Amino acid sequence: MMKTIKSLHYYFTAILLLVSMQISGQDSQLTGQVTDSKSEFTLPFVHVQLAKSSPAGWESFLITISDVEGDFSFSDLEAGNYRLTVRNIGYQVLHQEIQLTQGESKQLTLALIPGLMELGEVSVTSIRYEQAERNVALPIEVIPRQYFPRNSSRSMADVMSQEPGIALYRDGAWGTSVSIRGLGENRLVSLVNGSRIETATDLAGSLSMIDVHEIERVEVIKGAASTLYGTGAIGGIVNVITKKGEYLNNWGVHGEATALYEGVNNLLGTHVALHTGSKKWFARVSGGYRVAGNIMTPEGVLENSQFEDHNFNASFGVKPLKNHEFVFQAQEFMANNVGIPGGAPLAPTAIASYDLANRRLVTAAYSIKDLSEKLKRIELKYYYQMIDRDVRMYPNAGSVLAGNNRITANRVMPSGVHYTHGGSLTGTWQWSDSHQLLAGIDVWQRRIETIRYKYITQEILDDFDNVLQVLELVKGENPIPDATFGSAGLFLQDEYTLLNDRLTLSLGARIDGIRVSNEQAIDPISLTINEQAKEPVPGQQLVFEADQQMDFSWSAHAGALYHLNQQLDATANFGRSFRSPSLEERFKYIDLGAKVRIGDPELDPEKAWFTDLGLRFWNDNITAQINGFAHYITNMIVEMPGDFEKRLFVDDEYVVTDTLPALVNTNVNQAWLMGFEAKANYAISSSLVAHFQAAYVRGWDTQNGTDLPLIAPFSASLGMRYQLPGIFNVSWTTTGVAAQNKIAAGENASPGYYISDFTLFSVPRQVGPASFQFFTGVNNVFNRDYVNHLATNRGLINVEPGRNVYIKLQMRF
Repeated sequence: MMKTIKSLHYYFTAILLLVSMQISGQDSQLTGQVTDSKSEFTLPFVHVQLAKSSPAGWESFLITISDVEGDFSFSDLEAGNYRLTVRNIGYQVLHQEIQLTQGESKQLTLALIPGLMELGEVSVTSIRYEQAERNVALPIEVIPRQYFPRNSSRSMADVMSQEPGIALYRDGAWGTSVSIRGLGENRLVSLVNGSRIETATDLAGSLSMIDVHEIERVEVIKGAASTLYGTGAIGGIVNVITKKGEYLNNWGVHGEATALYEGVNNLLGTHVALHTGSKKWFARVSGGYRVAGNIMTPEGVLENSQFEDHNFNASFGVKPLKNHEFVFQAQEFMANNVGIPGGAPLAPTAIASYDLANRRLVTAAYSIKDLSEKLKRIELKYYYQMIDRDVRMYPNAGSVLAGNNRITANRVMPSGVHYTHGGSLTGTWQWSDSHQLLAGIDVWQRRIETIRYKYITQEILDDFDNVLQVLELVKGENPIPDATFGSAGLFLQDEYTLLNDRLTLSLGARIDGIRVSNEQAIDPISLTINEQAKEPVPGQQLVFEADQQMDFSWSAHAGALYHLNQQLDATANFGRSFRSPSLEERFKYIDLGAKVRIGDPELDPEKAWFTDLGLRFWNDNITAQINGFAHYITNMIVEMPGDFEKRLFVDDEYVVTDTLPALVNTNVNQAWLMGFEAKANYAISSSLVAHFQAAYVRGWDTQNGTDLPLIAPFSASLGMRYQLPGIFNVSWTTTGVAAQNKIAAGENASPGYYISDFTLFSVPRQVGPASFQFFTGVNNVFNRDYVNHLATNRGLINVEPGRNVYIKLQMRF
């Protein structure tokens, strides 16, 4: 019996060994080492991506990171065709196709070539599916992650404005935004990972509530993009893709830490991130902190330009089933004591600051690939966002006499909370190798709650101006009544590839239903005198009736990309877009004393027709792009002189008792914007590249025969980038900006100027288990005194930051 059991034991052991050998024989392995082709040094902490070939293209991405010796490995691979992609800052992208047979173990040495040219290989997702930049017909700029560490870290908008057609608005160092081809923030849609930051409003600072160290890339679509994202995208899309972690072939924990200093405002900051993962899941946590004093300008200190902010971010992803993925992301950004120099946008001579500026975003997405032969991907996404702003303003306007009353406005404290939540369902069908269809629905709603407290001292005087009585008043107001803006849209994007893949046609259409509702707006909503609440509130007036309205609109887009040859592409885009008036434009109420600024609930949506024609040239020595565009907008919303009827509560009803002059939001204008953009890079040698770019836009109101406000003047830049392989990279850029004299009524002309910037950064150096990289640079090298034309509307402060020397040290492990 024992002999039989022993024989069975050997028999099953042999079977297990054979099965084990068979299983291991089915798995293939790929190992390798990443080196610098010039110095032959190994390169640590390089991201290596492996994609498997499928009928729909390259899919099933695996990612690993080279270790301190530059080594990497992929195990448990199926037999098949693969494409290896290696990217590292300061090197050309390496692509290598590999065929693995069953049970094969292959070893590679990957020598990265130092390079300074950008060949349009960055992937973009703002078109709602992934595509290489150079294969997108839309006029698009992609600002990759490597741009941000080598530039100063004051704001994302500072880095974006280095691209042609994108101009910077600035309120000090923190409050920044951008204009694209002459259209500002209220005609753009800003997104974080595809989720709206704001709904095309004119509120400054949205882009400031993003840590530049968290940015994977920024994708900017220039021109009409309502077909993709709905209302508001007349001028374009700014989509910020943040870092979220990666699936790793081999489990491990990696991280990075950055310390930075900027001299122009004594900014000190730090940022730390940790990420881990395996083939089935990933997790990442990170956070940063910055504190800055007042900005130094060539004219001296810019008072009230300080700020302090911090942020925390977390993400998690898991693949519960084959071809299934769930990704969760959470972000929290908070700024305190943020100065608004010059008092804008509140009042020209006010002293204003954000006591609090807070953004909270939570996103969850579930996607499934290859549901059928034709249905290649479906994604369900939900997001919730809250933005909270508390402002403190000292009007600095002195006292006003009204009969025997001397009235002094001490301070004004507005605050607003913006809630946005929404979801989308998107599907991608691959009908054939040359035909792809994307369709979906997105639904979102924005709700706003605002309140403003005015602290006023009222002194009652006798006939000799002696004070008889002092009253301390606190007046509560609703700058905007509680209101919601909801949108539901159906969209379709159809793409064809024709003429042996030389011509790509893209056709898109969208229809949207928009519902706007508001509570009744009463002013004031409360009044206390010497800390005693007054009930009922005296002098209460009706500003807006409670109401509900519906808007319906459509948008369409047609684009073409034609490969004239292997190096030269032509693009053409035509589109119609729209913008439904924002809650602020419909319902704002700002009492300026003798005058009122007020919205109009009956405003019609803005409509725009857009044309863009472009040429792109790509090769290893020269890259060049030029685009010409025209933009026609009707029903344009502007503030126009008008009247405000003051309706007081008398005998149980509201009666018109007075009429005040007002600035009223009105549909009056028809506008044209035309211009061009150009940029080029020329490799003088493998280590030296010259670069050039220029942008011009002209805007005018065709109905009134006047110039449009806040149009950036012509600008051009010329520079050089040099690389000493294996040691450092250095660049010099000089930018010239023309004078802007074509201005709207009430706008200030601005003189021309030029400024120069210098950057230098080292290649990563390994020290023990970590690598270190050093970045430094100087903005405004010659400490030029200049005026940014787009900042001429921000009160009495027009001078821009002076010379800024910055230093960063980044550690990776």
